[in-house]
Amino acid sequence: SYSMSALRHNEFDITFKVYPNGRASGYLDRLEIGDEIGSFGVSAGRSRNPGKFVGIIAYGVGITEGLPVAQAELEKGDANQVTLLWASRTMGDTFWHDEIEELKKMYPKKFRIVHILSREERQGCLHGRINEGVLEKVFQPEKHADARFLSVGTKDMMRMTSGMLSAIG
Repeated sequence: SYSMSALRHNEFDITFKVYPNGRASGYLDRLEIGDEIGSFGVSAGRSRNPGKFVGIIAYGVGITEGLPVAQAELEKGDANQVTLLWASRTMGDTFWHDEIEELKKMYPKKFRIVHILSREERQGCLHGRINEGVLEKVFQPEKHADARFLSVGTKDMMRMTSGMLSAIG
């Protein structure tokens, strides 16, 4: 799994998780500092939807895209609430704890993160997998028409999440 995690002028960072026999992660793991690779450019057709409530669903390493988007939404200042739901197997699979705590301190009334763990029960975290009930519990915008969502994960996970969000209105 890999995802762009920071963007600067003419360069970006990639965060990735190495899987045994993983084609992309194995390739990235073999690179040395300073090596260059070809990549596609930023999608020109993307646009930012309006809405005062931002809900982000990050599956695993998808947090490397989800958290920077949450931070950008908070810095932009036009969202009343940014809620990030991070699905992981265990708390040991999570990272960026300092960065998350910093956002919580900087935006205590606007930023909320909810962890859901599939293979560990832990106080303060949801347990299980993301489903319609979890999405309804976590994301409760005042006006559904004023909400916008982003899911980051595999294509199947994002397709499934889109269907669940549509089903709950």
